[in-house]
Amino acid sequence: MSDYHHLTRRDFVRDGALGALVVGATVSAPLPALSEAAGEKSLVAIVRDEKVQGADNKIDTAVLKKMLDDLVMAVTGESSGAAAWKKLVKPEDTVGLVSTTHLLKTHSELTEAVTAAVKDAGVPADKILSVQGKKALLGQCTALITLPALKAHYLTGISTVFKMYISLGEKPASTYHKDNSGALASIWLEPALKGKTRIVIVDALRPLCAQGPQIDPKYLWNYNGLMASTDPVALEATALKIIMAQRKIVKGEPWELSPPALCVAAADKEYKLGTSDPAKITVKVIGWEKDALV
Repeated sequence: MSDYHHLTRRDFVRDGALGALVVGATVSAPLPALSEAAGEKSLVAIVRDEKVQGADNKIDTAVLKKMLDDLVMAVTGESSGAAAWKKLVKPEDTVGLVSTTHLLKTHSELTEAVTAAVKDAGVPADKILSVQGKKALLGQCTALITLPALKAHYLTGISTVFKMYISLGEKPASTYHKDNSGALASIWLEPALKGKTRIVIVDALRPLCAQGPQIDPKYLWNYNGLMASTDPVALEATALKIIMAQRKIVKGEPWELSPPALCVAAADKEYKLGTSDPAKITVKVIGWEKDALV
């Protein structure tokens, strides 16, 4: 296995303090998505259900909960949602939730479902914190669960996984946007954030394929999905593939992002956070397969 896989797994599940997934006698083995047993491939799970949103885009919370359980089961290899969450977080953790809170927001129903699942895994309610934009809280967190919404962005090309921590970085946001945001993923290696992210769960229920973060309704569509991985680069690369496929549908021909999403390849080649190589990514689609775009 190449070095960046080892670095990614260590950053995600070994560098954390209390509650890291593979440290100590009482915790679990490494997640299969980044283990040698996974055939040197990173796993991206996608769960979709056409019934999760009604005609008015109202979320069916029961369907969403099942989707979330299926998602974390696929990522962790566990046979129940409860067991999967207990593999991701421990009662001694202080868990920070990082959701999209501006314009195209993470659905509140998803944030609430994740909060309930973390609580059911044994983490006390007062140790589950909303930390988006709150740098002062990062020092308390031993684990982060990142919940971005899937969207294109006029500064970064794609604004899903790596841009989520921009308000938590050590530098002003404008610094990370230099050179078409090629250094965006460097935030993930800063001391307050490095090694704390246990899983990234992408809200792909109603994504935005152009003009983000401003919302133009003609670029929204009901994908009705959730995506997740413990490899942030593989997840961002897969999210980008979906965005580009939808842009082609909308335009009727290939429609490149401007600027291009340079942060994805840089996260792999420069910052060693995971793999952007499609040959090293396994995408598992569960549920509704129509127009999965992967």
